[in-house]
Amino acid sequence: MLSYIEDQKVLNIFNVSIGGQPGENPLVVGGSVFYDKHKALLNERTGKFDKNLVEAEINEFISLVDELGLQAIIDVVGGYPEALVKECEFIADLIEVPFLVDGLNDNIRIPTMMSLKEMGLLERAILNSIDENTSDQNLDILREIGVKHAVLLTFRSNIIYANQKVDLLINKLIPKAEKAGIDNYIVDTAVLDLTSINVNIEISRLIKTKLGIPTGLAPANAIYEWNKLTKYGEGSKCGAIASLMAYCASAGNDFVLFGPVKYAKCVVPSIALISGINSYYRKRFLRKNVSERISFQKIF
Repeated sequence: MLSYIEDQKVLNIFNVSIGGQPGENPLVVGGSVFYDKHKALLNERTGKFDKNLVEAEINEFISLVDELGLQAIIDVVGGYPEALVKECEFIADLIEVPFLVDGLNDNIRIPTMMSLKEMGLLERAILNSIDENTSDQNLDILREIGVKHAVLLTFRSNIIYANQKVDLLINKLIPKAEKAGIDNYIVDTAVLDLTSINVNIEISRLIKTKLGIPTGLAPANAIYEWNKLTKYGEGSKCGAIASLMAYCASAGNDFVLFGPVKYAKCVVPSIALISGINSYYRKRFLRKNVSERISFQKIF
């Protein structure tokens, strides 16, 4: 099992502890709501949605996370500021977990963060994301708002290799976060496609080895676009999704965003098993401390 020589940072975002050595904290899993083609989303522009369906999906996800001893965040997707604010507010009222403010661009994300500040929700709101294109003007606005948490997205269209992405993180993204006054940041290694997942694994390990920053990825789009995913029936589809997410979880990542929250039953048990195995090894064989959040009885 992986164990990093570099000291590993642990970020406390609301009631979630993310980062550290593999097995030190329960893995963090994130499910998405209000994404394109989400059945619950009735009007993308106004933010009208089926509250009962969203509540049922979220409650199932959170019940699984609690039962199996993981940690959760909700990825709240929105195409318009007014809609995204409504969606974030609904999630915040429904459950006590952090959430990603996942607007398509800064014109959506920044007005949403302003409104969330007025609602007193910045302790739970994670800006998703700061990337290479985030302007200095917008970084100044984020500082004025007082945004506390952010995802740093290591994406640039012309780079794919691990050392290039780490350079992007060190030389561009971390300085941007600092300019915005954000100390609590996690890194998304920016999955390009299904065949390059191993590159993302290498990027995560290199970031944690060099910098000790909480790191993860969102392999959702890659697997859901795979043309073989639905060929062999629902059982095989569920198995394929779970296997990829568990593979990413086993590779030393601190969080995995698995896509539509409705697939929680496919994904959460397999990631919980990986998380539990890592924590047991760390405690029993490495003789290292693990978080009080970890309950082996829940998993085994």
